[in-house]
Amino acid sequence: MGLEKLIELAGKIENEELRKKTIEILKDIKLTHPEFQSYERENPENVRTPFIVNDTVGIRELIIHTTVVTEACIKIAELIEKRLGVKVDKDVLIAGALLHDIMKVYEFKNGKPTGILLDHSALALAELYKRDFPQEVLHLVISHAAPSTNPPRTLEAVILHYVDSLFALVEFGISQSLKKEEEKEKK
Repeated sequence: MGLEKLIELAGKIENEELRKKTIEILKDIKLTHPEFQSYERENPENVRTPFIVNDTVGIRELIIHTTVVTEACIKIAELIEKRLGVKVDKDVLIAGALLHDIMKVYEFKNGKPTGILLDHSALALAELYKRDFPQEVLHLVISHAAPSTNPPRTLEAVILHYVDSLFALVEFGISQSLKKEEEKEKK
């Protein structure tokens, strides 16, 4: 599973302009502002990022995490529409889910922070704003890791935030199980 899977998921965005912009950034993840040109970019296929659950650090693969979160967001949106009769802007949700962590390619290298001043959410917000993404997508990206100064304020942002949080717990559980298996094998 690699970037091609993320691009395939972006193909589900019905709005042609949003789909094109999302695919463009996935195919060539870069920061276009001159002030960020010195930042080194990790290959997204190699990005492993730390996350914290209950003061314990786990490691996740960026591409797998983004794929799972996006697919789950789509399924939940479909369920909300079908069972609750509430319209979800799936285009905004898919774009936000695909791009919420994409700038971690600048924030982490070999599972360790690179030391840049802005985190992945702020970098993504700046880049997506510069590329004229709709404010609804910007909101998902900046609010996904709530609580923050900009908590989720739309249904789509709430879905992404809780799906992202849920999978942090799932990924944490998996990493803890793997650690226990490794410890058993060492004995």
